[in-house]
Amino acid sequence: MFSIQSHFTYAETRTELARTTFETTLKNGLKVIIREDHRSPMVMTQIWYAVGSSDESGNLLGISHILEHMMFKGTQKVPNDEFTRLSRMYGGSINASTFTNYTNYYQLYPKTYFPLALELEADRMRNLLLRQQDFEPEVKVVMEERRLRTDDNPRSLAFERFKWIAYPTSHYRQPVIGHMKNLQNIQLKDVKKWYQDWYTPNNAVLIIVGDVDAENALRQVQKYFGDIPSRNTPPRNDVLEFDRVGYRHMELNLAVKVPNLYMAWNVRSLATAKNPQDAYALTIIKNVLDSGISSRLQDRLVRDKKVLTALSVSYDPYNRGDSLFSVSALPADGISLQEAEKAIQDEINILKTELIQPKEVERVTAKFVANLIYSQDDIVGQSKMIGNLEINGLSYRLIDQLPQHFETVTPQDIQRVANIYFVRDNLSTLYLSSENKTQ
Repeated sequence: MFSIQSHFTYAETRTELARTTFETTLKNGLKVIIREDHRSPMVMTQIWYAVGSSDESGNLLGISHILEHMMFKGTQKVPNDEFTRLSRMYGGSINASTFTNYTNYYQLYPKTYFPLALELEADRMRNLLLRQQDFEPEVKVVMEERRLRTDDNPRSLAFERFKWIAYPTSHYRQPVIGHMKNLQNIQLKDVKKWYQDWYTPNNAVLIIVGDVDAENALRQVQKYFGDIPSRNTPPRNDVLEFDRVGYRHMELNLAVKVPNLYMAWNVRSLATAKNPQDAYALTIIKNVLDSGISSRLQDRLVRDKKVLTALSVSYDPYNRGDSLFSVSALPADGISLQEAEKAIQDEINILKTELIQPKEVERVTAKFVANLIYSQDDIVGQSKMIGNLEINGLSYRLIDQLPQHFETVTPQDIQRVANIYFVRDNLSTLYLSSENKTQ
């Protein structure tokens, strides 16, 4: 007899984000997290597999994404495109995505049909039909996707190439969609082996958020997933990067109308930093530099000095491996890429030499935390955040603790972290210029 009481733990905090949340791991290794949210009669079901493009090697780049496409091609029980037809019939919404660290699938249904989502997901976890008649046209779909998103998009193509110097040793340099030569050579037998190697309950996290009773939902999970056997999975590829590997620079001439500048520093994430405060501080630095028109780079370099016409700063603190802290920018007319880079670097150096005012930190942090809280206001945002934390080796419990962690970042933390990470030996740069540029 399956005992619910012995298999879940209860976690609730007193923060605004807190919900009633249950966690369990089935005997076959499937981790299950259920969060009750009764504000609307809908249920989001997501399954996250711990495999993505960073786990690929050699000639198989892009295979995780190909398998994601093939997961909708049917089983004996639900053949061909029946999966998609059933979801539409019962008012559901389905989709999937592949990234560096994971492949995830979601189904959003009215709560009456929530068990259908579990039945369909469990069926294709173990019974997927991988047929040549489906594989050949689907690979062509993926190839066309690559053409549209990357090959015919100079900025995307440039950044894809840039990642090979920004991540000189980490498998994060690999494109999620693979290179065209990979897509042309991957065989159906490769996809079958990838499915057998990685799509097993002990390599997955099942997230359920919505209008459910957790105990009843857990019984349904046990009914559909409980007898799927576990299998050993291959070791995952390394996603750590050397510290201070040395300055790297790339120049490309592609069909862009205006020059583009990319700058990226190798930094740690929450999962890899010896001091987690580094990741929290890097997140606040990102928002100090770029979080609206009043942020430093927007205010000083776009509006005031008019050195840039546009810019974007990004950093992922929740990565399974080491991350990049990156800046992309478009110089204004008459401003060279070298001048744009120097202007950005000067602003970064100010963080290293001048202690930021506490009021600025408080303002930026308050805005960021508010956005973080509001992003979890619906069941889609909650399930995505829970899954992202769990699949990257962090606990879902962190979702309710993050606001307090970010609020502890001080001006001293920002200065300390800026001096640790924003050094030339951690930096990669790319100058992307028009093909008709005079050499």
